[in-house]
Amino acid sequence: MMKLLGRADSSNVRKVMWAMDELGLTCAREDYGGPFGRVDTPEYLRLNPNGLVPTLVDGDTVVWESNTIIRYLAERHGASAFGGSTAAARAHIGQWMDWQLSMLNPPIRNLFVQLVRLGEDKRDQRVISANLESANSALAVLHRALPDKGFLVGPTLTAADVVIGVMLHRFFALVAEPTADPRVVLYHRELAARPGFKAHVAIGKP
Repeated sequence: MMKLLGRADSSNVRKVMWAMDELGLTCAREDYGGPFGRVDTPEYLRLNPNGLVPTLVDGDTVVWESNTIIRYLAERHGASAFGGSTAAARAHIGQWMDWQLSMLNPPIRNLFVQLVRLGEDKRDQRVISANLESANSALAVLHRALPDKGFLVGPTLTAADVVIGVMLHRFFALVAEPTADPRVVLYHRELAARPGFKAHVAIGKP
């Protein structure tokens, strides 16, 4: 059985676990990172030189970086619609997965640090305001791309929806009065209704 090394409340681990649910896969997850430590040991660093989570161990194959793990699982297990059945479909899905990492993730991560990791007396309102503006700008891009109904890249859920959906969950949990377009809000609600989202994303802190 595959092993996923990473704590359940990591957003990147949540991505992979939700993707596995959509693919009908199971794994043995082991707690690494955060309060569990174990990521700076020589044994772990041989698997993942970044010393971060998650890391997937599939027999002799070791994969790290959550979006890459999801791509690997989609291709390894032949879920064509989820990962893309053609070069064009894979590119369309992949561009949104890269966009999540480069444009959507940074401001939401910074908001998380300010609003969750730091005490109220240590927060910087200028940093919060700047990253809220950046997050809203990214969500405006998402709004322009979303079809009137269905998912981001087509009528069925893909890896792009999973990686973006985890970050939307964090954003809407952090921001008391989000200004996102109603289509983005509806998209998030549709993703949040998925069994895999409920089991692996909507747990604990955002």
